Amino acid sequence: MRDDFSQVTKDLLANRVGWKCSNPNCRKATRGAGTEKTDVINIGVASHITAASKGGPRYDEDMTAQERKSSENGIWLCQSCSKLIDSDVKRYPVDKLKKWKEISEQMAVLDLEEVVVDKTDEDKELIKFFIQCFDRPAFQDRICQEGRMEDFDKAIEDTIIALNTGVLRTRDGSILKKSEGKSAIVNAEWREKLDTICDMLVALRKRLRIAKAAGAYSAYGEGEVMYCFYDRELEMWFDSTREEILKILSAICEEIGVHGLHFHRRQYRW
Repeated sequence: MRDDFSQVTKDLLANRVGWKCSNPNCRKATRGAGTEKTDVINIGVASHITAASKGGPRYDEDMTAQERKSSENGIWLCQSCSKLIDSDVKRYPVDKLKKWKEISEQMAVLDLEEVVVDKTDEDKELIKFFIQCFDRPAFQDRICQEGRMEDFDKAIEDTIIALNTGVLRTRDGSILKKSEGKSAIVNAEWREKLDTICDMLVALRKRLRIAKAAGAYSAYGEGEVMYCFYDRELEMWFDSTREEILKILSAICEEIGVHGLHFHRRQYRW
C-alpha cells in the first residue's frame, strides 16, 4: 500500500516553491497557460523524499504512514528531475533533497520580496552579483595548481547554483549573498550568454568526473599540492574553458561599464 500525498499536500509543496522545480540546477517553471483560455498546464510532480511504499527509492521503514505522506517528506520537482532523483538514489540521497527543498523555499520568499525597479538597472545589479560569484580561486588558478579537486568541483557546483537561483554560498553551505537567478535577466542577449556560461560550467564538472574515473591526473608535493595531468590537452582544456567563461562574462561587463574578470593564465612548459 502506498502512502500517497493528498491534493492539499501537493498544492502546498508547489505553492511553497512558487511552482518551480526545487532542483537548484533546474528551477524550471512547472505551471503555465494551455491552448484554451481556461486551460492550465502543470508539468510538476510532488515527489516523495523517502518512498511512499516498501522497495521504492530511499524507503525508510522507521517512518510512519502519516510521516511518509506529510509535506515534510515531499519535494516539488519537474517531471525530468523527479525521474532523475529516483533513477540514481546514491547521487540523490535524502539530505541532498532536503537541502534542495530548503533553497527553493528561500528563493520563493525572495521572489515575493522583489522590489520593482527599472529593468535595465536591475539587470546591471544582477550582473554585478554574478561577477562576485566568479571572483574565486576556481576561476583564477590553473587546474594543476588547485588545492583539492573536490573543492574545485564544489566551487563550480556552487557557481551553477548561484547562476540559477541567485543564492551564493560559502564552502560550509552558509548563504553568503542572495539575489536572483539568470532567468530574471531581461536583456535576452545577456541571458543567452549566461545560459552558455552555465552549460560550460556543467561541462567542466562532467569532464572532471570522467578525468577522475580514468585516472587522468595525480597529485604530488607536500603542503601545497600540485596536480600532474597525463593528457596535456585535457589540462589546457580546463584552463581555456574557464578563460572563455570569463571572457563571455567580461563582454557583458563592458556593456554595463564595470570591470570584468580575467583568468591568470601562465605559459605552459612542455
